[in-house]
Parts: sequence; structure tokens; C-alpha cells
Amino acid sequence: MNMKSVLRIGYAGMVAAALMLPAVLMPLRRDSENSAENRVLAPAPSLHLEDGSFNENLAADAEAWFSDHFALRSELVTGYGRLTKALFATSAEPDVIIGSDGWLYYAETVRDATGVQTLSDNAMKQIVRILEMVRSYCNSNKAKLILAVAPDKASIYPEHLPARYLHTHQENNLDRLYAALHHANITVCDLRGKLLDAKAQGSYQLYHKLDTHWNGDGAMAAYTGLMRTAGLDDFGFADAARTVTQDFEGDLWKMLMPDEDNPDANAVYAVPQTYRTVGRFRSTDDMTIRTSCADGTGSLLMFRDSFGRALIPLLSQRFASCTYSRASAVPVSQIEQTPADFVIYEVVERNIPHLLMYTPDMPAPEAAAPQNPVTPADTAPLTLLASESGSRLLLCGLYDAGYSDCDEIVCTVGDRCYTAFPCCEADRLGLDFPSENGFSLRIPAEDAPDGTEIRITVRRGNAWYDLGTAQAVRTTETEEES
Repeated sequence: MNMKSVLRIGYAGMVAAALMLPAVLMPLRRDSENSAENRVLAPAPSLHLEDGSFNENLAADAEAWFSDHFALRSELVTGYGRLTKALFATSAEPDVIIGSDGWLYYAETVRDATGVQTLSDNAMKQIVRILEMVRSYCNSNKAKLILAVAPDKASIYPEHLPARYLHTHQENNLDRLYAALHHANITVCDLRGKLLDAKAQGSYQLYHKLDTHWNGDGAMAAYTGLMRTAGLDDFGFADAARTVTQDFEGDLWKMLMPDEDNPDANAVYAVPQTYRTVGRFRSTDDMTIRTSCADGTGSLLMFRDSFGRALIPLLSQRFASCTYSRASAVPVSQIEQTPADFVIYEVVERNIPHLLMYTPDMPAPEAAAPQNPVTPADTAPLTLLASESGSRLLLCGLYDAGYSDCDEIVCTVGDRCYTAFPCCEADRLGLDFPSENGFSLRIPAEDAPDGTEIRITVRRGNAWYDLGTAQAVRTTETEEES
């Protein structure tokens, strides 16, 4: 065997060994490895599904699990990220954008910062209707609703985005939502305006460089804005002693460099922390958190996302009792069991479209029977699904898209009529994207036993249109908090 053959065999052996190394080291892999990434990793594959049937996607599930859990994955991702950042000043992670002066951005927020329109005027009208229905229910339970949209970091600090992201100078979703809400009787806390004012004053940086979210200073500005909108004393928390720590783990940095520590700065205010959690508490990422504070006054129910984490210590100290939920289907009906003076509905700017995708967890309002409805010719057939949702039945479906610009949707079940939300439960309906002709509502389960015909009637102005009836197709899926 000549030297050239030996070298070829040796090279092939080294390549094979390198490819096999992650699999060979799997038994030695740390349990916590890969846990720093800002997403849910693929679960271990299962031979059988929950109903006992064979899992036909076993091979694909196994591939997804291995791709997320093989040994040295974090080190390899970090090395590749470091290399592309150093050589090309760009990100190896498609969800992360590398900006100037060490700033990182979540790629999904760029369309908001550059004014790319993603929702139609009709979709905005539907969001307003959803919020009006939630507000009416809160008012009937003697609670005041406050909508608070947390701005994307790129909307407050666009100057650090790469120059290739040019602003269209068009209104974005938040601009158009504010305009749509202008004549609606819904209280809005303009957090974007509050944070831009605070930025203009130039005192402190309000968002983390290496994370998606606002920092302690941004959270304090948001808190004072919320209290001002609610007409409440903010207890002077912003005047507390302020220190800066260098111990915040940025989610964007961990997506880019999961195996490399690079703590971000954070502002910490010496606000008293005499509140206590009620019931089981693991972290501020819990689906439901309850607190009580002897030094606080009033009560709060808050629907929140990850931007609410930094607000929890402030609001929990301000109110005598708080309940926080990060369920996608906001559990508005909790105010029946746990009365609240205020309901804060916080959603991050990039998730404004989610307001159309998840049906609020509250009973559908009863409606008057539609008067003299017209029966159009050649309407598309209805789609209607039903699934258990606690003590209620969640009905969701699609009606003729030609009537998606309607002003009201009424579902008649037996001798009762209910107003439906213009929400499109795309996942349940098997759609890739939400459609504007979706509807959903929650009614008592006993109102719609199997085989019940449900009639859909829509209103345009003063005219009603009967779009037909359908039997709800029952699914075995039960709704869970997400």
C-alpha cells in the first residue's frame, strides 16, 4: 500500500470519527446541555401515540430529537456562530440579527420597525371587536380593562439595525391598531410613546443589548406609564436607589452563542419586596402566578407574555393581590372567581396578530335573535369544530369569506343566540395561516350536545345574512393553556 492510499484512508477515518463523535459521546452528554436556547427542544421520540396507536412519524421524531440533543451541539453552534460573526459580521442564527455597537435583534421584529404592513384594515377592525367584547365582560364584572402593547426593541432603538433594513415610512401594525382604537371605548396605555419619551430624555438605556426585552429601566418606565393610565399612585418606585449589575443572560446571545457566557447589564431598583407568592411558584415563567402584598392596595388580573416578567416585582408590590397568566387564550373569566379592580392585557408588538388567533377564555355574550335575515345564494359551506374547554364547549369554524367584512357574527344554538369572536383558530382548523372569515365562541357544553345544528348569521350595518347551518364535528382534543 503506497503512502497516498494510507493518507486517503487516514483522512477518511478522521472524517468518519469526527462525524461519529457526537453520537458516541451521547451517553456522557450533560442533562442541561442545549437548555440555554430560546426555544422548546424536540422531545424524545415515542413508539406509540397517546391513544395507543403506532407513531407513524417515529423516524422524523427521532431525527428531530437527535438534531436538538446530540453531544457537543452547543459547542459546535457556538463555534460556528463565532466564526461567521468574526469573518462576515453576520449571524449564523436566522432568528438573530447582529446590529451595530454590539446590539442584537430578533429578526421577526424587523417588519414592525421598518413599517411593513402585515394585517389588513378588516383584521384591525376585527381586533377592535374582540377587545370591545373583552372590555364589556370586564366592565360587567366591575373591572377596568387596560390594553398595553410592549414595543419591540427595534421600534425603540432602530438606529442600531444594519443599514440594509430600510424604513418604508408606512404605518406598521401598532400605528394602525392605535388608529383603529381611537374611537373605541378601550383604555390604551401607550407604552411606545412612554418609552420613546424616556429615551429622548437620555437618562438610561431601556432595552438589553443582547436580549429581546426591556431592561430594569424600561420596565420601570412601563410600570409608571401603566399606573398613570390607570389613574393610580405609582408609590414612587422610580425614585428608589438604582444600581447596575452585569449578570443578565440575554436570550438573543444564547441563541447565537449557546455555550459562551456574555452577561448583559441590567438596572435594579431597590423597590421593597414585601409581597409573597400564593400557591406553587417555580419561576416568573409559570403559566399562572398569584401574589399578595400587605403594603399594596387594589387588585389586578394581568394577561402577559415574557415582557411581563420584569413587571411582576413592581406590580406585585403595588397591588394587594395580583393574578398573572401567560396563556395564549387569555382567561378573562378568572375575574368571576377572583374579582379584580383592573385587568391589564399586555402583548408584545410583534404578536399583535395573535389577538386574532386565540379565543379569549370567557363565556360568549348572549345576543338578540337576528331580525329578518336574508339568505344569500351560493354561499360556501360552513366549517365547524367543537372541543371541550373546561365546563364549556369551544366552537370554532369558517364561514363564507365573502362576508368576512361583517360587523357581527351570531351563532344560534337551539333557542339561544350568542355573539361569536372573529377569531380564527387556525391550528385547530388545520390552516397554515389564520383567515379573516374565522369565528369562535365558548358556550355551556349542555347547550350543544352531539348532533346539534348551529346556525351562523352575520350583520353588515343593519342587514342580516343567514349563512347556513352545520353540525359541530367533535374533536377529542381538549384545550390546554399554552
